[in-house]
Amino acid sequence: MKIDKKNITLKDVALRAGVSVATASRSLGNYGYVDKETKKKVLKAAKDLNYHFNSIAKGLRTKRTHTIGFLLPDITNPFYTRIAKGIQDYAYEKGYSVVIAYDDSMSNKTIKFFEMFFQDRMEGLIFSTPYNEVLEEMCRNTLKKGIPVVSCYGTKKVRFSDLIQSDAIGGCYKATKFLFDSGFPNFFVIKVKDSSISQRRFEGIEKFYEEIGKKLNKDFVLEVKDYSDRCGYEAAKEVFILGKKPTAIFCFGEQLAIGVMRAAKDCNISIPDELSLVSVDDVIASQLTPSITSVSLPVYHAGQVAANLIIERIEGKKRIKSREIYLEERFIIRESTSYNRLGN
Repeated sequence: MKIDKKNITLKDVALRAGVSVATASRSLGNYGYVDKETKKKVLKAAKDLNYHFNSIAKGLRTKRTHTIGFLLPDITNPFYTRIAKGIQDYAYEKGYSVVIAYDDSMSNKTIKFFEMFFQDRMEGLIFSTPYNEVLEEMCRNTLKKGIPVVSCYGTKKVRFSDLIQSDAIGGCYKATKFLFDSGFPNFFVIKVKDSSISQRRFEGIEKFYEEIGKKLNKDFVLEVKDYSDRCGYEAAKEVFILGKKPTAIFCFGEQLAIGVMRAAKDCNISIPDELSLVSVDDVIASQLTPSITSVSLPVYHAGQVAANLIIERIEGKKRIKSREIYLEERFIIRESTSYNRLGN
């Protein structure tokens, strides 16, 4: 049968591939289940016929877009890009697309994202951003519209359907015990001011000291503005210049630790011979020189869990109560730490 290629339809593609129109639609729209061989046949048929699937038009007909929005604070931070990859990989397998945006902690960018979110009729929201008033209002409005919201390493101060984080207290308890057992009863801590996750990490340190009947020297706790390497560099450089000579530093973020490494290099301080260094995140810690002893966060897995939770709610297979899931953090010993025989 000769086909007029000027007026190719989805039905023509289905006929060419030898499948139903519904199967052709799922294959080209990238949603629902289609086995790999069948999908290959449909894609080949569409290519042969020069057919372009209009997912927007389909969404208008079915009132489904199979699109999830993901809002993160910093696109350059590998921590958040690993979450994004976990979300995308899982969503793709389930036939969903993910629209990613970042707000740089700027409320006007958050507003722009939500304008696009509602205009494009996205079906679910995942966020990894800290608290701001605009986010709080937008999450409330999103839930009112019946659209699920999942916080993945984001703030707990706004309304959400589900929350995924890791056991920050347990992870930092393990790191503190390791430093204490390695001869560092007094070590410096670099934490982020006004960060709820940073405060929970600090509780892990306090928990260990309470159990052994000692108190952490608060003069050794440094608070910085954010998790950037610049903040880590400036905090460490100030300590080094003042001549305090810390024997160990525990950073609550990998980028902070990278800043400390730069400051140590500038001040001719050897890691780990003169300074032991521990960080949280473990995104690129194993690739650095020296590799960093780390509290390893399951961020990629967390992204997959977030996508799973939100798709469950979008599909509405069952009525689900709000869930808070805390994933285990592992502690990995690498080259940046040594044993302190002086015990100071």
